[in-house]
Amino acid sequence: MTAPAEPLQGACEAPTAGHRATARAGERHLLLAALAVAAGLIVPFALVHVDDADGVVYTVVARHLAQDGRPCDLRFLPEVLPRFREHPPFFFWVWAAAIRLASERALPWVGAACGLATVAVAFAIGRRLAGPRAAFLGSVALATVDSFFRYQARARLDPPLTLLFTLSVGLLVCARGRTALLALGGLAAGLGVLVKGPPALGAPVAAALMLVALGRGAELRPPRAWAAVTLAVVALPAAFLAYDHVALGGTWWRGYVVDQVLASLLGRRHDSQHGVARGFLVLETLGRLGPWALAVCWALWRAARAPAAPRARAAWALAAWAALVVLGYSLPARAFWHYTMPAYVPLSLLAGLGLEEALERAGDAAFRWTRAVVAAAAVALLGLLPFGAVTFNVRPCPLGPLTPGAAALAGRGRGVALVTGRAALAEAGILAQHAGLDAVVLRAPADLRARPDLRAALIDVALDVPAGWVAVARNPDWILAGRAEPPTP
Repeated sequence: MTAPAEPLQGACEAPTAGHRATARAGERHLLLAALAVAAGLIVPFALVHVDDADGVVYTVVARHLAQDGRPCDLRFLPEVLPRFREHPPFFFWVWAAAIRLASERALPWVGAACGLATVAVAFAIGRRLAGPRAAFLGSVALATVDSFFRYQARARLDPPLTLLFTLSVGLLVCARGRTALLALGGLAAGLGVLVKGPPALGAPVAAALMLVALGRGAELRPPRAWAAVTLAVVALPAAFLAYDHVALGGTWWRGYVVDQVLASLLGRRHDSQHGVARGFLVLETLGRLGPWALAVCWALWRAARAPAAPRARAAWALAAWAALVVLGYSLPARAFWHYTMPAYVPLSLLAGLGLEEALERAGDAAFRWTRAVVAAAAVALLGLLPFGAVTFNVRPCPLGPLTPGAAALAGRGRGVALVTGRAALAEAGILAQHAGLDAVVLRAPADLRARPDLRAALIDVALDVPAGWVAVARNPDWILAGRAEPPTP
């Protein structure tokens, strides 16, 4: 079979222009096959209804932004996060623009586009590191990781962060001293900071570690390269924080940098769930790769046995990238499994390296059969899209059919009460998103007395329907109640 490429040199050059054209066409076919698999797994989740805890919150925030047009004054609900500073605002601007241009139904497609672009960028990086075959196998591995494809077509910040992180690493590693590529790689990281904060700063560090592992550490010495990357990385975040200080009174500095970032690093944030324990984040990430984790281990084992080989250097470079992401997220006291999604890219490419080595032992025909199986799977997945084949894997809405009735009872422009004694951020977001109205979170049925403006409420089944209200419908967890009309005199 064709030998793997030297690190970041591309595939071995063919002796004639015709052979080179044939090789490029073959690479395009491999990329298209990987993208077809990714589309067949990602797109179905844009076609069905998915209630995502973060996604519904971000959708409501983006809806309010699209309605009032205040780009730096994000808000969720009147009683819950009325000043939303949980994340930087950039991607909320993107979502609000999508809502204005189309509707809220466009938001899953924005995430799906990020996921497909990530697979394409991963293929490009893998091709330069180890050749098109390893890139193809790694891209297919990435596309078929359950925790990757399930979470792209949603209004979440992980897909755009993963895309920008991957793009930044790829540009910086491929730059070879070219100032334009160094600046673009830095800008991608800086844009990632405006999407989900400091974790995006890990991209230039990952690229530097990869260059050292690839034996190209000399590229890190010129001050010009450091200046180009540093200035590009800090330009956008610094401009935003300067505007925040001058025009907004530092609301984002206090609300996000101090109350979110620094509080997480110092262990002062204990809201929401506890996430993944620090010592187990590595195991959690590898476990979510499924069977591809075995291919990762095989690639590292083979690299350890021949550490100076070009393929081994590529393996160590990818391992350094993944380790930086996982270990970086292990530092804060508060972390969740989906934070490490940017590590799925290098780990999947590592799996591609391991799979290619395993297929080499079976001969050239083994890869051809693998490529044919992947192509057949892609055709089958795309053919099943009109039938919504993935719907049986989607959890039903916890509020069921109650939200349309709540919107009808509430009346146009009014809020809907959500009465529960427990934390119900996700349910509040679902109610607000589905009903198209603000959800007013109350702790007890008696609190409804102080809100005569409310005419509809979803009440936790563990609580009683208060006097003056009538139960209209229910599901196993919630009671839809409307305010009783006063008797006619």
